[in-house]
Parts: sequence; C-alpha cells; structure tokens
Amino acid sequence: MCHSKSYYSQRAHHPRWGHGSRHKHFKSRYFGAAWNNPPVNVKELEDCYELYVYAAGYTKEDFQVKLNDNTLLITVENQDTVDSPNWRRQEFFASGFERRFELNEKIDKEAINAKYKEGVLIVTLPKLAGFETINQDIAIV
Repeated sequence: MCHSKSYYSQRAHHPRWGHGSRHKHFKSRYFGAAWNNPPVNVKELEDCYELYVYAAGYTKEDFQVKLNDNTLLITVENQDTVDSPNWRRQEFFASGFERRFELNEKIDKEAINAKYKEGVLIVTLPKLAGFETINQDIAIV
C-alpha cells in the first residue's frame, strides 16, 4: 500500500503519536468551549419545534431555561466535581454550560415549555397560528 507524503505529515501531528500538543489547533479542538457544550437536535413538527439537548448526568433542578427577547438561553451552573482518591481514571464529569438559540417570529414565546427525561432536556417551542407546517402530496401530471 502506498501512502502520500501528506499522510505522513498529518500522522506526525496526531495526538495518538504524542505530538498533539505541538499542533497549533490541538488545544482548541480538544479542550475548547465546544467540549463543554452538549449536542442539540432540532425537530420540526407541524405545530412546534422541539430542541433535544443531550445532557446526561444532571437533574432537572440543575437547568435554567430563560427567554430574553428573541434569545432562548439554556444554562447549567458550574458543577463542583468531587476529586476522590478512589478514582483510578476519570474521563468525564458534569460541568456547567450555556447554549443560546435565536428564535424567529413563528414561535409562541409565552407557551414554551421544557421537560427533562432520561438524560435529555426537551424544550418545546410551539408555533403561532398561521405558521403551521403544511404537508401535502403534489400529483405529477
């Protein structure tokens, strides 16, 4: 198998081979703010949008969901991590985060609600009347 020169140059800077700290983007990729932000899926239904925030390791009391004009803010304050001498290896812990979402004019801001179930925060954003999604099949002639 033949590998191009670029393959070896990229491999030399991969963190697996011990050279990750010299790579100029290593810290921003692996230790930046994105590491603390939980992933979010957005689903559009006929009458609402649903935000699914994957945030395992929290309780519903840890979350603060606020609306400031057209910005939805989901935050969790910094969690105190307990350093235990019994840990042989610790790769994850719950830490604080903040996610912001700009809302459009389709959202009924007074009817927004949220629930936390099995590690997922589900925020429901109902649509105002007249902005419902219309689905129909179009006949091809």
